[in-house]
Amino acid sequence: MADVLQGLPASPGLAAGRAVILDAPTSAAADVPLEERPATALLATRALWAAADELEALARTLSDADAEILEAGALMARDPELQAAVERAVLEHGRPAVAAVLEATDATAAVLAALPDAVLAARADDVRSVGRRAARLVHGASAASGVEGGIAIAQDLGPADVAELQGWAQGIALAAGAPTAHAAIVARSLGLPMVTCAGPELLTIRPEVDLVLDGEAGQVLVAPQRERQAAARQATAARAAARRAAIEARSEPAVTTDGHHVTVLANVASAAEVGAALDAGAEGVGLVRTELLCLDAGRWPAEAEHRRALRPLLSPLAGRVATVRVLDFGGDKLPPFLAGDDDGSRGIALLLRHPAALEDQLAAILAEGAGCRLRILLPMVDDVSQLLAAGELLARARKRTGIETGSLGAMIETPAAVAGAAAIAAHSAFLSIGTNDLTASTLGIDRFAAGTAPADHPRVLAAIARTVAAAHDAALTVEVCGEAAGDPAMLPLLLGLGVDELSTGAARVGPARAQIRSLSLDDCRRAALAALEGAATPQRG
Repeated sequence: MADVLQGLPASPGLAAGRAVILDAPTSAAADVPLEERPATALLATRALWAAADELEALARTLSDADAEILEAGALMARDPELQAAVERAVLEHGRPAVAAVLEATDATAAVLAALPDAVLAARADDVRSVGRRAARLVHGASAASGVEGGIAIAQDLGPADVAELQGWAQGIALAAGAPTAHAAIVARSLGLPMVTCAGPELLTIRPEVDLVLDGEAGQVLVAPQRERQAAARQATAARAAARRAAIEARSEPAVTTDGHHVTVLANVASAAEVGAALDAGAEGVGLVRTELLCLDAGRWPAEAEHRRALRPLLSPLAGRVATVRVLDFGGDKLPPFLAGDDDGSRGIALLLRHPAALEDQLAAILAEGAGCRLRILLPMVDDVSQLLAAGELLARARKRTGIETGSLGAMIETPAAVAGAAAIAAHSAFLSIGTNDLTASTLGIDRFAAGTAPADHPRVLAAIARTVAAAHDAALTVEVCGEAAGDPAMLPLLLGLGVDELSTGAARVGPARAQIRSLSLDDCRRAALAALEGAATPQRG
């Protein structure tokens, strides 16, 4: 019988493959004996050089903007002071190669993050990324290259690392991490099964051992029976076939059997997700998450940092819809620089307490989104006064940049926003319904509790219907950008309630478009009416 490591489900799906270990355990590693320290120091510094070579090779395949970021990382990896810090950690303190690399890069990153120069401070995350890459190379692995069809094993990964895995990995298992982290969001968007919080025992798995990863149960099966492997491989093949079918059908419009067109957009947080969504036929982006830039930062990002983060996401969207949500902090997403300044507010309420920081981001969004059909989205709007205050800051950002494009919209995510939807719609260019938070706040449940929130509850559907009515009365488009937009059971109900646009994870774009082509709008309306009345919802397709 297979050993079962129990973690937390982070991205659904079954995957089978051989273990590819990206991280070696470091916390319990013994000091390196004196006679082995010179060789260990050489191993560690060579890993930094190898990371630099890898980054430069990858940079040659990218656009100028992306290449510049990677080339800067390569320069950091070759920095003599960083190399010397790694050598000292080994030679003087006996630290193992992986620990020496990670500790030296973390120390350098901390110094950079504290600098008043915004451009230099923005390099802190790049240094940490270089350290993770070099640490993996110490023991012969990197996120960019692995065994085709393998299962990636690591202590933790960032969202960019996850995006890089999609070229070869069938699934991801993390000893740490969290189901609500942005790495998990990227995995779900790309359709990569993921398990987090599987514990330190995960890192003791031997390379190349057969695994089955169950992203819904949160389990990693070590050396499973052939029947389990076969079932998981079939699921993997089905996912791959669905991706190919979505790409092949991307030119087919998302139109119901009775001729109703539905705009299908994507939720993204990385350039890889943008590419995957466009390949699957997305007409644009309905939600760009911008929090990745500074979840670990020591201060508010400057305009230049926002622009650098937005550029690779927005440049492929020239001429298409690009909906950029301003920073959505609060709740589970609170960066270090707000840790002592938390009054319980979230989203736009929190940002309006820091108007200069919000204006900087708005200016960056205008500058980088000028070539797109740009929409700017305000999270957690509760009252029309918040929309008006943000509008004044947007006017200042337009004057500052000389760019007049971009429309302002509000996210409806709370009962208060639903109650005030008509007033909010009167001062908005569009409305977006965040069903994850709306479901939790309407039903009084924990958004991050185990299980799925019942977005098809009649009270939630009534809130969606009221919001759609307010938007349509004001001649506005209304989108849904929560998990419900990609749920096969919810999609007919949303269409029946009159939702104009669906914005879902990149991996769900193709299936959502295919499902729309199989539906009748009249049938969807009847199903929505029955569900509003508390009747049974349609079977999941």
